[in-house]
Amino acid sequence: MSKTPNYDAKVKKILDELTPGEKTCAALGTKWNMDEEEIAMYRKFNVPPSKFAPITRMKLIKGSFCAFDMWYNKHADTGEPLVSTTHPATGVKVLPDAEWFNRDFVELGVDVDIARSIHDQLYELSRVVPLAAHYNYVLPENSLAFISFGDQDSYFVLACKSKRTYYAMNGDNIEDSAEIVLSENIRNSYNVVHSKRIFNCRFVRESFDCMNSDFIFDCRNTEFCFGATNQRNKKYLWFNEQLSEEEWEQRFADVDLSSWKVREEYLKKFQDLVADSVWPENFNLNTENCTGEYIQDSTNVKESYYINSGCRDLTSCTFAFGLQSHDCAYMAAPIGSSDCYYGIGANECSGAKFALSIVSRCIDVEFCSSCFDCENLFGCVGLRKKKFCIFNKQYTEEEYWKKLDEIKSSMLERGEYGDFPSMKHSTQHWSGSGAKLVYDATEEECLKLGAAEFESSSMGAEGPEIDRASIRKMDGIPDTADDTLLGSPYFDDQFGRRYGYLKPELALYTKLKIAPPRSHPTRRIYELYDEMNKAVYKEDTCKKCSKNLTVALNKKYTERNIYCMTCYLEFLEQRG
Repeated sequence: MSKTPNYDAKVKKILDELTPGEKTCAALGTKWNMDEEEIAMYRKFNVPPSKFAPITRMKLIKGSFCAFDMWYNKHADTGEPLVSTTHPATGVKVLPDAEWFNRDFVELGVDVDIARSIHDQLYELSRVVPLAAHYNYVLPENSLAFISFGDQDSYFVLACKSKRTYYAMNGDNIEDSAEIVLSENIRNSYNVVHSKRIFNCRFVRESFDCMNSDFIFDCRNTEFCFGATNQRNKKYLWFNEQLSEEEWEQRFADVDLSSWKVREEYLKKFQDLVADSVWPENFNLNTENCTGEYIQDSTNVKESYYINSGCRDLTSCTFAFGLQSHDCAYMAAPIGSSDCYYGIGANECSGAKFALSIVSRCIDVEFCSSCFDCENLFGCVGLRKKKFCIFNKQYTEEEYWKKLDEIKSSMLERGEYGDFPSMKHSTQHWSGSGAKLVYDATEEECLKLGAAEFESSSMGAEGPEIDRASIRKMDGIPDTADDTLLGSPYFDDQFGRRYGYLKPELALYTKLKIAPPRSHPTRRIYELYDEMNKAVYKEDTCKKCSKNLTVALNKKYTERNIYCMTCYLEFLEQRG
């Protein structure tokens, strides 16, 4: 028996009349073909069709996805400064994790006016109820970490499990390393992109099982290589030239990457080498019936990005890792979740729809944010262990279903139900969100999707005001850096933000024998994202056999030698 009979009858009528065909995105004007598979998805989740093109939906939800930005914010009650991924200009309040998790925000519940926009009322509630500043799943030790899975002595790490690591995102089992993105089991390494099982390496791209190597791209099981691309089971390569052990060690001894001039010289040479290398049509591994990029050990995953852990039956999902997820669509970061639709940050959830940020261990919740261990909620923020609440107000079970039926029916009639709320709900500045870094959304697109307009430096987000005369310029950094870098901050002219160096960070660079980077840490992570493939695709052809391909865009390497998988494997075999 239906618990929302009026809504169910209304949406059934819409779905019964729905037919395949070309559609036009109501926000960005993109054309797409709505096919029977997409219609079946709407029926599965019992929702009306989206007004937006598939890629627009992903840009919209990714607008609320924190890619790396950290800001100064303020304690919601005391005004004391806090570092958080929530930008203060969004109007979202924050509390330290320990305080937030000990509060119950049901007392901030409000009545819903079904005659007004529900999205507008949800926005108003989200600016009253504070969020956790860090959302650490595991309490970090001596670390500045966000969404931590267990960090120790690490600083500025996001969604990581790390030790003695600096500036990393989505890193699992990372130790004594810096500038790591989407990588696992990394030790004593620097500047690593989408790689696994790396030890004592610097400047690594798309590589597995490598050690004692620098400037490597698409390598497997290499050791003592300096400048290597598309290599398997090799030693003593120097920019793909085979050397003897003695020759290699002599050349390596003459290179001092602790010199900024030398570091930049070899980095430029490496980037030129990567640009001329062969790229596979995708970096998927051990998949069955999957399309997208960076998918591993998964089945029936369509048009998705960075999926692993044995996931199955996902459509247009990103960052599904750690725990198996299945039967989800249009989700960012579904972790161990099932039957979730069109939202962001569902951790071990079932039946979550339109989640606006992290919901954890929840069942059948809609339009909720930061709710934990809850069931049957609608439009709630910051609740824990609750049932039958609407806009943080407690109802009886009977009252809940009656009220929910009224709300969803009114939303359906206004055309408000069925899509994610506008980007103004985001806690992020558009330029540092997943919309920009993963989907390459432009400022114009983000503004059309409702992103709030403010400067990233507004409301003290970059820290307290300091004497501008004390800010140093990066061109004053010595070629071989030392402790003189500590103290007053530097200004990154290209990024428009100031930054400083940490003493243990500099000690790590010394240990890794690498010149410290000369840019704002956030810019460093952004640039690593730009060396990865995006979750945006184009039609191309294999440069070897001319087979038609669908390939991911790459912002750094716009023109690549892409081979279909058959030709790519043949190419690797020919290289031995």
